[in-house]
Amino acid sequence: MRHIALPISILLLTFITGVGSSRLLQNVLHLGCDKGILANRRSPSTTSPQFIRTGSLLEPDYHIYWYQTPGRTDAEEINFYGDFRSAQLTREHFESNATTDAATLIERGHKLDEQGRPIGERVVTVFKGYEAVRISWTEGDIFWSVQAPSLQLARKFEESEIVQSITMSNKRLHRIRR
Repeated sequence: MRHIALPISILLLTFITGVGSSRLLQNVLHLGCDKGILANRRSPSTTSPQFIRTGSLLEPDYHIYWYQTPGRTDAEEINFYGDFRSAQLTREHFESNATTDAATLIERGHKLDEQGRPIGERVVTVFKGYEAVRISWTEGDIFWSVQAPSLQLARKFEESEIVQSITMSNKRLHRIRR
């Protein structure tokens, strides 16, 4: 009985130590709170993340992601939306964002890839009556939009690694599902 008790004790101690150190590491790196994409992979003690993911709704036809800036009292909310249903719905979403009476169109042009080639259309609208800017674009049959309280913040989020990562992973999934 003694020969079995010692290995079991060592195994149990190793397991408890491993779980404890893993949880400690997750808390230190803020990995345990969200299984989503990290906005900043550096240690939180050196810099804080630009955008903090606060939630998501991942339906087969569309995804909605909610982020905010890191401030406690002055945090700004950002919404990121992707719709994968069809070319027709993508066109309808895009045109409704470009021509809505509730907003003023301030930019319209092409959405460019990393090499500067056109991959879709892009519009920027400012909503009337409250602080909100929406940047919408198409990539093939996929519609994307970022909404934020300011043009500067919407553009910063649109150009972030978060958006690049989400759009790239969803383009791959979209191709696989066809």
